[in-house]
Amino acid sequence: MSLPRASGAEVSLDRLVAIGGLVTGKHPPGLSHGVAGGLSGPRRGEGGDLFDLRPFQDGDDPRRIDPSATARSGRPQVRSRHEEVERTLLLVADFRPPMLWGTRGRFRSVAAAEALAMEGWRAVVTGGRVGVMIVTSGGVEILDPRPREAAMLRMAGALARAHEAALDAPDARYESLAVMLETVTALTAPGTAVRIATGLDTPGADFGIVAAALMRKCPLEVLLVQDSVEEAPPPGRFSARIGGSVRPGRFGASTSADRLASHAIPHRILNAADPVCPEAA
Repeated sequence: MSLPRASGAEVSLDRLVAIGGLVTGKHPPGLSHGVAGGLSGPRRGEGGDLFDLRPFQDGDDPRRIDPSATARSGRPQVRSRHEEVERTLLLVADFRPPMLWGTRGRFRSVAAAEALAMEGWRAVVTGGRVGVMIVTSGGVEILDPRPREAAMLRMAGALARAHEAALDAPDARYESLAVMLETVTALTAPGTAVRIATGLDTPGADFGIVAAALMRKCPLEVLLVQDSVEEAPPPGRFSARIGGSVRPGRFGASTSADRLASHAIPHRILNAADPVCPEAA
């Protein structure tokens, strides 16, 4: 299946929706799949899937005695089950002005939106809940986590609208990435998995401290979106628009991945020129 064509400077609603067709829903092995949704991990509790059986001990809840296992073994057996824990994913899209450019294929902001859409579709088809936080120079837009495909359709529309608005104000002032992470930490429920798609531009002096605080509360992964010139800088001097003026300069290799590694922040590098997935050339 191929995705609808769109400008590399546009977050296309049709493409974000079509990405769902590229995702195959497979439940992770060993997890309970109850009515509450997918799980964040195999944890003991009273969910739907059996965790283990063991002999009854003093202090055990008699209600957990398994009659069939007790009859087979001739002594009381206690059952434990995986806890049914809802898997919640928060997708954070960085649409600040430094993301609104690209030299090949797509803008970094567009690549970020499509990568997050892939993450979101994978979550909902396995029973999870998905929310989104969109950061622009104009502020932060938040859609609370919801289950099923309707959540992704809602999120796709918000991403497309927010990106179009961001392009209309490319020179506006904006906050550092650290401020963005503080907002995520304050508004996100503990245990929520967080995926942030960003180029790590203007991280802020206290970025490492703020990221560490978030990781103590939530599992965090950064989708580090880079342009081709960041991965393989061309020689020579070029003119580029920086803020409200055009200045000459040279491209240098990005050190963003090294910075993330120095703070032990899990991350994946995504080249903005690459397709959202192998099937979506």
